[in-house]
Amino acid sequence: MEGLQRPAIGGSENDPSAFASSLEEEEMLTEDEWKRRIQNGLFAVSEDTLIGMIVYAFNRRTKTRHIAEIFGVYVSAGHRGDGIGTRMLEHALLQIRKNGRVVKVKLAVNPEQRVAVKLYKKAGFVVAGRARKELKVGPRFFDTLYMEKLL
Repeated sequence: MEGLQRPAIGGSENDPSAFASSLEEEEMLTEDEWKRRIQNGLFAVSEDTLIGMIVYAFNRRTKTRHIAEIFGVYVSAGHRGDGIGTRMLEHALLQIRKNGRVVKVKLAVNPEQRVAVKLYKKAGFVVAGRARKELKVGPRFFDTLYMEKLL
């Protein structure tokens, strides 16, 4: 990501209820932690500016290594509706399928993020459960939808 500028308004800054972690927590991460986190990251770039990202992770535990997880999905406000999220999700799923042992992909999303929920449903994800009051941003609580897709 050297030479790239971060988005003018990042996801945690602009829409704090969309992510479980806060901007302050993310800014405290070390460079090594960021490198570890983005080893399976896909990024959309326009004119040297990061405009989208998606990260997927493979579970390494013996009993759950058949499950992959998607997180950190973001498209900058000025580029939403351009199909970037769809293309990144499709490419992430393609990379996950190459793993061979993964039979399920899961993710978590705030149900108020209606565009994101619609994107995931269009890609074949189904709601597996809902947790009430999972996030608290300021005085307000938010639920979390847990979604999954069988490959």
